Amino acid sequence: MSEPILELHDLKISITAQRDTQIIKGVDLAVRRGEVHALMGPNGSGKSTLASTIAGSPAYTVDNGQILFKGEDITALKADARARLGLFLS
Repeated sequence: MSEPILELHDLKISITAQRDTQIIKGVDLAVRRGEVHALMGPNGSGKSTLASTIAGSPAYTVDNGQILFKGEDITALKADARARLGLFLS
């Protein structure tokens, strides 16, 4: 089995402007080369929040956990630095 390209470890995310509003409450995920993952759920369940946070949107804050991209911890990187690594949302 190959190493994951993207890993999320116990990711907890809140809205930056409302730090007491936690949207994501502990997500773990590993995506390996060649895999396809689909995030599904009702409106308001955090799908867009998760994608935006992985891409580095300043609208959301990682309260806990890690985001690893190709083995590198990118949790603290800004969106432009993540984009230069090849990880972005369009």
